[in-house]
Amino acid sequence: MNQEIPQWLGRALSLEEADRIEQAVKSAEKKTSAEIVPMIVHRSTLKATGDRILFWISFGILGIGGAVGLSLMGGLDEALLDRVLEAMGFWPSAAAFLWLTVVAETLVGAAAFVLAWVIAKWISRFDSAHRFVFPTGDLTLEAEHRAQSEFFSSDLRSTEGRNGILLFVSMLEHRAVILADKAIIEKVEPSTWTETLSQLLAAIGNGEMGRGYVDAIDSIAKKLEGHFPLKAHDKDELSNRLRIEE
Repeated sequence: MNQEIPQWLGRALSLEEADRIEQAVKSAEKKTSAEIVPMIVHRSTLKATGDRILFWISFGILGIGGAVGLSLMGGLDEALLDRVLEAMGFWPSAAAFLWLTVVAETLVGAAAFVLAWVIAKWISRFDSAHRFVFPTGDLTLEAEHRAQSEFFSSDLRSTEGRNGILLFVSMLEHRAVILADKAIIEKVEPSTWTETLSQLLAAIGNGEMGRGYVDAIDSIAKKLEGHFPLKAHDKDELSNRLRIEE
């Protein structure tokens, strides 16, 4: 492993486990001519979108809380405005009350806006908060889109036999995807990988990401070696390293 484990991944995967994943790829490719590429990304959903949703949720909660609080105060707010007008030397009047109310509500709204921004900024540091604000279907769809983007923009489709396969995990969304190139799709149904993905996600959920990845790679190799046996002069076309991206 020639790269450091980023902070967002450090709790789930150690450097030693990453090395074992890379060794598992090397061992798997001694059984099959297919090229297996493991990849882990921090997130697939857009952070900016999650940040905005968290802000408006915070602002909405503060707004509702303020409105409920004022309604429970009864006439206390009017009494307070009376005191403010008296202190400023104004005679109580409808126009004065309206003017002071507009100023007061503007200040309260601005304070709520700033406080909501501070709260959202703090909450947005936690992946669980971002995961909470996105619908389950969106989490799945965005992880699949990110996997497709990584697959088609990488060297996975450059193999001579079109036999590259991506084992992709998106940490924030808690999603895993397997994408294969043309030659593999023609011989292996995509549904074949369902059990492998389920076992991988279960292992990650149990805090055993390294073992889960190693087992998944071995499972992929076993399913492919019958269709893509190792050739006599087979060459390793793609790097065996674990690819880690933000």
